[in-house]
Amino acid sequence: MTDYLLRTSDTVVNNQAEIISQLDIAHQNFKTLFPDRDSTWTYKYYNLFNLTSPSILFHTLFSELKQIIREYAGHGNPLWVQSWINYHTIDQVLDWHDHKWPFHGYISIDPKDTMTEFGHYSIENKIGQIYIGPGNRQHRVVVRKPYTTPRITLGFDVLDSCDNPWQQFSLIPI
Repeated sequence: MTDYLLRTSDTVVNNQAEIISQLDIAHQNFKTLFPDRDSTWTYKYYNLFNLTSPSILFHTLFSELKQIIREYAGHGNPLWVQSWINYHTIDQVLDWHDHKWPFHGYISIDPKDTMTEFGHYSIENKIGQIYIGPGNRQHRVVVRKPYTTPRITLGFDVLDSCDNPWQQFSLIPI
């Protein structure tokens, strides 16, 4: 029995080229705001869904994501999500790490031929695939075939309680 969910976003599958185009613009806007920062490691200072507002595609994707998070959480209590762009060349893919959050996940936009390896299982990354599982779980990206254009995924963490809400700029309620 698995303790994670995999779903497919029809929004991403049916609109991948336009989403990539909009993410290219969003990433450039991020670089304007944070010229010396990486969009992955600056996750606590912005939220992808604010950065892409008011895009109809990202509104639709956010609506899908909220439903999947609610399905995984299994309750209607307050939840908050932070989301960021992973925009990586082949030498920037993430090595072993975890997330100190109740839930963590990612959306594969242009995952290339990669997989995400966890301690006891692996996920073959596919266009439009959304993964959500426990946050405190070691994982890394494994490149199976070299690529030349950025590998694009959207990471997200979900919080179900907040002791100090004034320390986190990137969280938005769902």
